[in-house]
Amino acid sequence: MARRLSPKFRAATLRWLSVLIALAVIVAFIYGLSKTLIGPYGTPVVGGIIGLLTFLFTKTIEAQKQRETAIAEKKREVYKRLLAPWIAMLVQIKAGKAGDDMLATVNFEELYASSFDAALYGSEDVVRRYVAFRSPEKQPDPMYMLRSMAALILAMRQDVTGQKSKLSEEVVLRTFVNLKPEELVILRLREYVAKNPEAQKKVAELMAQSRQLVKSDSSVESKGKAG
Repeated sequence: MARRLSPKFRAATLRWLSVLIALAVIVAFIYGLSKTLIGPYGTPVVGGIIGLLTFLFTKTIEAQKQRETAIAEKKREVYKRLLAPWIAMLVQIKAGKAGDDMLATVNFEELYASSFDAALYGSEDVVRRYVAFRSPEKQPDPMYMLRSMAALILAMRQDVTGQKSKLSEEVVLRTFVNLKPEELVILRLREYVAKNPEAQKKVAELMAQSRQLVKSDSSVESKGKAG
């Protein structure tokens, strides 16, 4: 099966291909002009120009690679710092600590500083995933929080490597969490629903039917009390 190229790699390839085509057109133009104006000296002149353009092009590519490497290293550092407080909390929870005992081990200054760095250096997907994990819109259950952390880690992995990961949320979570059999069932079910529109539609229908039944039962109960 052919390996899919990442969007970043495709964009960079197209960019440099455009530059090469532009350089080829410029060299051809200069060569034709030099043959007309300089005569027999045209070839050495063009050779020198080509050498200069090649040197500049090579230096530009090297500078771009160095910049991308530096950014990737900075992102690794930021993401590591961003996850560290939450990992510490997870360790404390597994050790049986809760409430003030657990919070006493958290470096909130580091937590807030890493959050600002993530907003500056992180990809848009990572920032969105972090917000969904840290500040969920609805009251989350433990499985929601675990899945949100797994999605955040996968987004970080994709941003740093430039490739879409084939790892599932379950695989990521099982690298640092021992899931019970019933938790695995819930996790796999939610992953399946999240990836299948038909399953999402069916769940929505079932939830609507459930709400309707609850509403009907409440109406019957109210009429019974009134009678």
